[in-house]
Amino acid sequence: MRFLAAISAGLLLFLSDWPLGLWPLQALALVPLFWALTEGPEPDRPGLVGLCFGLAYGLPLLFFAGPDLAIVVALLASLVQWVLVAVLASGGLRRGPILGALQTAAMVTLLELAVWSLVPMFGTAQAFVRPLSAAPQLAGVVGFSGVAGLVFLVVAWNGLLLAALRGPLRWRPLAVAIGLLAIAAGLGTWRWKRPLGPALRVAAFGWHGPRPEGLLGEYGRRAAEAAGQGARLLVTPELGVWVDGASRAEVAGQLGAIAAQHGIALAIGVDDAGRDDNRIWMFDPAGRLAGEYVKTHLVPFMENYRAGDGTTVSMPLGDLPGGLGGMICQDDNFTDVARRYGREGRGLLSVPTQDWPSIRAYHLENARFRPLENGYAVVRATWGGISALISPRGELLAQVDHTRAGPALLVGDLPIGDGRPTPFARFGHWPVGLACAGLLFAPLLGRRRRTVHKDAASQAAELSGVP
Repeated sequence: MRFLAAISAGLLLFLSDWPLGLWPLQALALVPLFWALTEGPEPDRPGLVGLCFGLAYGLPLLFFAGPDLAIVVALLASLVQWVLVAVLASGGLRRGPILGALQTAAMVTLLELAVWSLVPMFGTAQAFVRPLSAAPQLAGVVGFSGVAGLVFLVVAWNGLLLAALRGPLRWRPLAVAIGLLAIAAGLGTWRWKRPLGPALRVAAFGWHGPRPEGLLGEYGRRAAEAAGQGARLLVTPELGVWVDGASRAEVAGQLGAIAAQHGIALAIGVDDAGRDDNRIWMFDPAGRLAGEYVKTHLVPFMENYRAGDGTTVSMPLGDLPGGLGGMICQDDNFTDVARRYGREGRGLLSVPTQDWPSIRAYHLENARFRPLENGYAVVRATWGGISALISPRGELLAQVDHTRAGPALLVGDLPIGDGRPTPFARFGHWPVGLACAGLLFAPLLGRRRRTVHKDAASQAAELSGVP
């Protein structure tokens, strides 16, 4: 029964994810796992219970995401993580119906933070709470806490729910669970009601399969089409244009001429073989190359060109707060460069991307967290994936799946950020990490103080002759 419960929990967590996207299941998916880990007077093979859970969760994901080496390594890391979670939770959950649930949530959160940093395959896209980006109003707490805060809330809720279902004083853990949910909902609503900047009409062009023939000519036609519909900016996919030292100036001149002819800003994904890097060229509406950004986070085992150092870029664009910024594909799976743009007050980011069909939905899910955390809008143009317009609230306002639609232009009005950094943009995951560490160690310190006081009282009693 314990192993069947762990397997059912893993399957519930998988069902919360793509392709079914039943994200409300996250509110109870971990309950069977926690029951399996605490059934009986003492822990019994918790590592094996965690292994059953991890396989039930990860193998279906592997089927849909594909057997690429990077995916396999990420899922193996996830499997190890869930074994560790089970071992830690089997003891943590027994420390009391409330304290046990909260300490288990703290342990899982710290472990997630470690995985995102030490196993840098896909950053927060590895987080099991990723499907909750589909409910941005509920997940708005990430504007204060980042994804780590969402991990803590989901784990704590599941642990407290189990305690409420099985304990003699059921109302206490239930009251704490409802209190945590109320705090998260309040912060999320506050984040949701934060004023947005004015709408800007923008465009994204993407495709699936090989690069379109005569790509610069195609860019010219798409720029004309976008400008004709009133767009102020056109974003194109990662690595769309190939240049080397000999062709760089000529290609840049042609793209600048396209921008100037149609009076539209361009954010062009460029494969710069001469510099051995992957970058964005930003042209202003007058045709000047006004900014460049180099991709910082490379996909392990798949990309071997020179990585950037995380230096941000800003191109003035009308009244846009902070100017136009940019990241590339894998960069938006991590929070470092994304937070810099939030702290610097960018209102809009261009994100050229190249995906492959089996991971396109997972990547888009995670990409929605970055504007929700940092308060800027995103124009995402993809090769082999889903182009999208994402509001500063994480809303998916418009999208086109190029694996089905082929080459297509996406045009829409996108509210921009107001240029004010969010709490997460200012402080990152540090507040949540320190709070989790404090939750784990504070009871130990309190126990030590009680022991010291008790010993001191015993010694005083001995000296005074009082029994």
